[in-house]
Amino acid sequence: MKRAVEELAIFGGTPLFDSIKPVGQLAVPPLDAYLERLRPIFHEHRLSGNGPVVAELERRLAEYHGVSHCIAVANACVGLVMVLRQLVGGKRGNAIVPAFSYSGIPHIVQWAGQMPKFCDVERRRHGLDPVAVDRAIDEDTTVILAVANVHGTCEIDALQEIASRRKVPIVFDSVSALGASFGGKMLGSFGRAEVFSLHATKMLNGFEGGYITTNDDALAQVLRDQRNSGVVNARLNEMHAALALLCVDQLDDVIGRNEARYRAYERELASVEGLELLRYVDEAREHYTYQMAFVAVTDRWPLTREDTVKVLRAERAFAMPYYSPALHHSSHCPIGVAVPELPVAEELARLFMYLPGGEHTTIDDVASCGELLRFVHEHGDEIRRRLSENAA
Repeated sequence: MKRAVEELAIFGGTPLFDSIKPVGQLAVPPLDAYLERLRPIFHEHRLSGNGPVVAELERRLAEYHGVSHCIAVANACVGLVMVLRQLVGGKRGNAIVPAFSYSGIPHIVQWAGQMPKFCDVERRRHGLDPVAVDRAIDEDTTVILAVANVHGTCEIDALQEIASRRKVPIVFDSVSALGASFGGKMLGSFGRAEVFSLHATKMLNGFEGGYITTNDDALAQVLRDQRNSGVVNARLNEMHAALALLCVDQLDDVIGRNEARYRAYERELASVEGLELLRYVDEAREHYTYQMAFVAVTDRWPLTREDTVKVLRAERAFAMPYYSPALHHSSHCPIGVAVPELPVAEELARLFMYLPGGEHTTIDDVASCGELLRFVHEHGDEIRRRLSENAA
């Protein structure tokens, strides 16, 4: 462990970790099990084209989410564009989106033929603020794209009520919330549709891929037709589906390891002044996968969030700012889009970072991160001075 400031990697010392500790889930099944799954795929020469493995994956995921339909697609981004294009019915207008969210949101909306209309978020779940959404809807509003977050989904009931009353379709981007619940009900059946990811960094690893869940029979049929014969090939291949199927089988174990890491962060950060672990909302009543550990960098912490991230990354602990900057103040905001003041989104975007997690981070690694952060706090004034001198 570090004994002096000059031992920090950012000042030339040896990094704390031998390899990078990332933030993605990166869960994989045993290699032998995966190779066994591949044998019939290769034997039957059915590598893509909505084969039997994709069909099995869709059945398993529909059952998991408690929905009538699951449509596997090449990736979640394509899935969101497909759903949005169907829900707007050829109209051009504005899609209401959260300003505190990931950078792909404005681009997805534009690919679907719409322009983003950024709305503020609420403090508890960090999802769209229902009051702000109700105020933002006008004659140009074509759809609401709500993002369900890792630690607290979003205010789903209130948003659905507004969508129904104002006669605006709503779709949920649940890419980061697979395995979570709202009101005790697993995500998957809310809104007109929900979209999930099978990217390697997400809860279900299919290398790449995604899927759409819905109880709307007509919408499901249109989406299947679009996936198979649309302008863009959106099919998921059999090899990716095979990996995702095996990951479905180990999902409970992965969640268990995630929670163990999160509880370890709880213990470690309890003694670190100035950093506050973001709690999962209504833990006693809801389901979560605990895949992320977010911390608020408060005024009591001696370094800025950005400098803290630099220090951690130099030690190969891959910390990252969380949804920063807010989308309406970022390079991802389209030219010409009005930039309102959205105070909650702007405040949250300055506040949080997330720490290493997933299958490449052990409980001992979490303890090492905690010890490192205590060292940084103890020597914060000197670290800040040296960082300032290096930047001059």
